[in-house]
Amino acid sequence: MFDTVDELVKIASDAGMPLPTLAVAWVLQHPAITAPIVGASRPEQLDATLAAVDVRLDADLVTRLNDVTAPYRRGDAPR
Repeated sequence: MFDTVDELVKIASDAGMPLPTLAVAWVLQHPAITAPIVGASRPEQLDATLAAVDVRLDADLVTRLNDVTAPYRRGDAPR
């Protein structure tokens, strides 16, 4: 899992945004998700999360995210 997180951090860096922004933008673009739930333990953590509202990810970036996270999106299937 740590390798996946490292890859996601690299993808976010390549895209020029913090990982929380990338993650929430990706969730917002998913057609099956109607209301992403976000949280923070400190108010300043919301800045990067809320910035996702103004981000539109291109198809190549979404594909890259989908490929990296595919093993974690298979329900109860063995990983």
